[in-house]
Order: sequence, then C-alpha cells, then structure tokens
Amino acid sequence: MKKIYLILLCLASLCIGCDKIEGPFMTAIHPAGGGGVFPPSGPEFEPLDTSAVYRKILMEEYTGHYCTNCPDGHAELERLHGIYGDTLVIVGIHSGSLAAPQVANPDFSYNFCTEAGDELHNYFNIDALPAAIINRHNNIWSVQRWPSKLAAADRTKYAAIQLINQYGLFNSQTLRVDAKVTMLADYPNPVRLSLFLIENDVVKTQLQHSETILEYHHQHVLRAGINGTFGDYLTSDGILKKNESYTYARTISFAGHDWNIDNCYVVAILHDKVNGEVLQVEQLKAN
Repeated sequence: MKKIYLILLCLASLCIGCDKIEGPFMTAIHPAGGGGVFPPSGPEFEPLDTSAVYRKILMEEYTGHYCTNCPDGHAELERLHGIYGDTLVIVGIHSGSLAAPQVANPDFSYNFCTEAGDELHNYFNIDALPAAIINRHNNIWSVQRWPSKLAAADRTKYAAIQLINQYGLFNSQTLRVDAKVTMLADYPNPVRLSLFLIENDVVKTQLQHSETILEYHHQHVLRAGINGTFGDYLTSDGILKKNESYTYARTISFAGHDWNIDNCYVVAILHDKVNGEVLQVEQLKAN
C-alpha cells in the first residue's frame, strides 16, 4: 500500500510539472481588493505615482527599404524624437510594395513586412511613403506635417500603462510581457490593448534617393504584433473604470527569427475600439 501511495504521489508531481502555460492571462484588480486572480500570477508592479503620469504620443511611420525618400522621414523622426524624448513612441511599419522583398535585386531581398504591419497598411489605406499616423487618428500625414501635428496632439490623461518584460522564463527564446493598465479618468467606449515588438539597429539595405546604402541602420522596426494587430479587451466588454487597474500577459517566441533581443522593445498601445484613438502608449526594453 505504501508503494502504491508513493507511485501515485510521483505521478501527480510529474503532471503538475508538465502543465503548459499559455496566454493571454488577465486579472482585474479593484481598489477595494475584489476581483479574480487567474493563474499563473504575474510579477509585482511598482506602486503607481499618478501625479507623474503624462499622456504619450504614438507615431506609426509607414516606410520601405525601396522607398527613395523614406530616409528623409527617418531623419525627421529622429529629430522629433530628440525634441519630445520618451513622450514620443515610434513604430516603424515596413509595408506596401516598396517594403516587399525585391526578387530582381538581391540587395533588397530581406523581408521587413509583418502580418500586423500589412493589416494596418490596408486598414488605413496607406497610398504613399513615407507617411505617418499620430495616435491612430484616421489622418495620414506627410513628413512636412509631422511637427505641427505632433505639437497639436491631445494631452488629456486617461490612463497609465506599466510594463514588465522577462526573457528566458520558460525557455531561452521566450519573452513574457506583463502589462498593467490603470484608468485615471472615466472613458465611455470599449478599449483594447495591443502589444507590439519592435527592434532598433536592424542593419540592412536602404535606397536613399539614387544611392543604395548597404549597411543602413533601420530603427523602430515593427517585428510582430504580440497579441495580433488590434489586441485584446481587458474585460469582457472592453469597458475600463476609473481608479481601477487591469493586468494582462502574453508570451512570444524568438525561435526561428533573426531578432536581436538586446535591441528589442515592447510597445503597449491602449486604443479606443470605436474610433481608434490611442489613449496611452508605453515602451520598455525587452531584455
């Protein structure tokens, strides 16, 4: 009888050790201490100082390695980034025919395109490069309009996003992203949270006017939509309440990709399901 008990105990331990962890994981945290906690529990976030929160701006730049004028857009983005600092979060979306691998030209055979980037390109009907959309408003702006449109961006503070990234938790090539969204104001429409993976210093070819730059440093390159293109609700209906917090987690594997974890960042985008407006955006180094 004792042997049977020991065997059953060992089998039970093996079953527990082999549980597969999958995402997304969501937890609603309420000020009064209510709300359900669903395994696995995530890391502990630092206390939020709401007085230090400010609304950041998301700038999604549409670009391509075969676009002759796109380096001018890249230069303008870096200039603006120098002015706005971490209040400006940039995602470089390589999409359209000028971003596709050029079969006839081996120097441009690298594939920058992503499923999320292609879907956004088609959704916003991008018809020329370089172009940018600011905070997901439906207007598509040329390079000359970027400074004035950034200066006019709405700074109403609706929410805060905190991120914790952990690489190598489950295996050496898996990144786990934990996000915590805290609502600082009432908001009537359902919202979604999107998680993007971007990478800096991707050294590949770029056409610059009439010159081919073989070792061009591409910045803010969209690599993947970690939870798809338009993300997920944090509640069953997408409505988030003032003074309440909501946590969410997803994982992404680097296996089979040439992404350099040391150059990667996670961008979290909280956006309105009805009109697309970005209420808050946050960025954190992946490793």
